[in-house]
Amino acid sequence: MKNKTVLMAGLFHETHSFLHHKTGLKEFREGGISIGPDVISNNIGNGSPAAGFLDYADTQKWSIIPAIQMMAKPSGIVMQEVIEVFYKHFFDSLEKNYADIDGIFLVLHGAMVSEGSDDVEGDLFREIHSRLTAKGIDIPVVAVIDFHANVSKDMTNFSTCLYSYRMNPHTDARKAAVEAAALFGILMRGQKSTQHHLGTPYVIPPTGLATASDPMKAVLARARAIELQDPDMLCINVMGGYSYADIVDCGFSLNCCTSGAASAAQGYLDELLLVFEANMSGAYPKEAALEMVLKRIDTEPRGPGPILLVEPADNIGGGTPGDGTGLLSPLLDSGRKNIIAILNDPKAASQCHTLKVDDQVSLLIGAKLDNHHGAPIKFDGTICHLSNGQFDLENENSHLASMVGTHIDMGLCAVLRNEQVTILLTSRKTPPMDLGQLHSQGIRPEDADYVIVKAAVSHKDAYDPIAAGSYNVESVGLCTSNLKALPYQNLVGKQLSGD
Repeated sequence: MKNKTVLMAGLFHETHSFLHHKTGLKEFREGGISIGPDVISNNIGNGSPAAGFLDYADTQKWSIIPAIQMMAKPSGIVMQEVIEVFYKHFFDSLEKNYADIDGIFLVLHGAMVSEGSDDVEGDLFREIHSRLTAKGIDIPVVAVIDFHANVSKDMTNFSTCLYSYRMNPHTDARKAAVEAAALFGILMRGQKSTQHHLGTPYVIPPTGLATASDPMKAVLARARAIELQDPDMLCINVMGGYSYADIVDCGFSLNCCTSGAASAAQGYLDELLLVFEANMSGAYPKEAALEMVLKRIDTEPRGPGPILLVEPADNIGGGTPGDGTGLLSPLLDSGRKNIIAILNDPKAASQCHTLKVDDQVSLLIGAKLDNHHGAPIKFDGTICHLSNGQFDLENENSHLASMVGTHIDMGLCAVLRNEQVTILLTSRKTPPMDLGQLHSQGIRPEDADYVIVKAAVSHKDAYDPIAAGSYNVESVGLCTSNLKALPYQNLVGKQLSGD
């Protein structure tokens, strides 16, 4: 029996519809564009989902035809030029290799919105299906997708099998790709299957989607139990969804791939929706005002370690600029000390690099990208550290590895300090998903009194183990958990709060 030949590609972006700045080829070049053999060489051993697939393929002695891989960090609507580059390289490769391939494997996010499409992944699957059908070719088309994907019916109707991460934070992204590849192998050997999709009216903010808490914990537990009890069930995907995409398919959904009866599969999805609805009290959390949080901190017993002041409204992993001052500014005004914060401010970081370590600086920092994330802060202090901003993850299974692998580039960085605060300035927004981000710049969050964390859930594996306490704090920003504050136009009939 000859070894299988697989066409492989990747297109990865989580699109925030309400951000003013669009995402073009510049941002994808920063995130990574690999074409042809570079798709393999740039992924081997980097801890990403693509690396997981390639490792599994190697064990099976599959021949890989690499087409193209493109990724960018979460940000605004994707420009059409990006889609055109991907389509050109992917479909050119497909055209050249129709006769040789036994299957197509894709590494996708699942929540990508472009200037021309609200359902980029669904359109891609539809186009692949159309071209294969026109050639009379019937091969499996399988994708590993992010837990936050907004799954459409086109995505399930025109693919063979979707397989999502099971954990949030996404410490299992590479593992999910390996498991998806194993299913892919079964499908290439001739296993017949169908996919089934169940959309729901629920749009949940990222803060309500931790898989260690209900409702996700309860739904995922039941999904895993169904997979174990029914040998026909190849996989069940519990999709948290991405709430900042103003599209029809936004939100929580369920889908599955089965070799069994459609009626049984649909029954399982209906059951899982009931489990969700019975456990949804934690789906719509609210942030607390800083004043109330500080009062609690001052009156409650405190153990060793920093207090985490989590700022979901400027959640970098959700797409916001990472330069918001809506929490840092009033915290400084309160007189608190021994604070650590990270701001993405390329202009200020570049200014610091015209100076040297131990120089005094006086400059405006933060809140420069748009008008939604506070106002710049006047900072007077000392430059403590300058670097190129590159570091390797301390946790190779970090949520960040699911996005960009284990080697991270924050661009030019500067560490500033005064009597109140130590601030890391970055030039490329980098989600706070790994302590190596701070440690690599000579900063020890373990020794702080307060650490501002611009995240919702993805920081937890890194930061919670060192923390004396953690509070989600209200601030201005486009990743607010108060979804009703955002100007949606396309979510007719959707539920945006727990009311």
